[in-house]
Amino acid sequence: MRTRSNTILLRVFLALAIGSMGCEEAIILPNRTDAVFTIYGLFNPKSDTQAVRVYTVENVLDVTKPEPIDAVVTSVDLTTGDTRVWVDSLVKFIKGRYGHVFYSPFRAEFEHRYRIEVDRSDGAHVEVTTTVPPLSEPVVKEPDPDIFELIARVLWPDAPNLIDIKVVYHTNVGILEWDYGDSSDRVPGGQVVNVQFRADTRDVFSEAIRAGISPVQLNRVEISAVVADAEWVPPDGRFDPDILVEPGTLTNVQGGFGFVSAGYKTKIIWLPSDEVLDVAGFATE
Repeated sequence: MRTRSNTILLRVFLALAIGSMGCEEAIILPNRTDAVFTIYGLFNPKSDTQAVRVYTVENVLDVTKPEPIDAVVTSVDLTTGDTRVWVDSLVKFIKGRYGHVFYSPFRAEFEHRYRIEVDRSDGAHVEVTTTVPPLSEPVVKEPDPDIFELIARVLWPDAPNLIDIKVVYHTNVGILEWDYGDSSDRVPGGQVVNVQFRADTRDVFSEAIRAGISPVQLNRVEISAVVADAEWVPPDGRFDPDILVEPGTLTNVQGGFGFVSAGYKTKIIWLPSDEVLDVAGFATE
């Protein structure tokens, strides 16, 4: 299902992981829990530094105080055995809120499996593992101009999972963005997104009529997605920050709360052929 893009799920996840949400609201935890830490983070093979945000678990997950926490964060590359101790940084976010962002300057490797461990001085321990997906660059198969719907198939080879799928149409009428969410199909060899070219661009022509713009030109189509770890699947397929921020809702942390995954953003620019543009109603030179 595609919708107009009003929210950006990757930013939602990063906000939960290391961004500016800062736990502005106190979140009531279960009455009894042995969990000691909540962790949010992302292994990104296209970044030269990896980071996770760590909260201590008390009666409530409250605003982080600007003081050290009793935590040591370690990562292990389970593919090579490489072990790193991460550095704690106290980050001040918007509205004066603080957060503990642990980081380590290295590039996560494609298809490597990593474990994050967080230890307290009294021996309390939490951990989480995730696998970096393989490198995948999207390829567009043009629509068949003889089929009315004009569906373009975009293949991400070897991708285990796609999220935050977006299609942006740049026209002389304006920019139209559609949010496809996680609407992809698994096929032999990867994941496919079916871009509804004709249906998506109907609003462009409606706006052109209202604004008195003619001819209508399409300059380019940008198609992007996050290639993600196979486990990065939200409850009910919805990336709702009000739901995801509740501890335990989306979690893969053993002995604690939170979610640590792996992924990276990809994008391809598609210039439809004159034949496709013509049957869709766009002007061609």
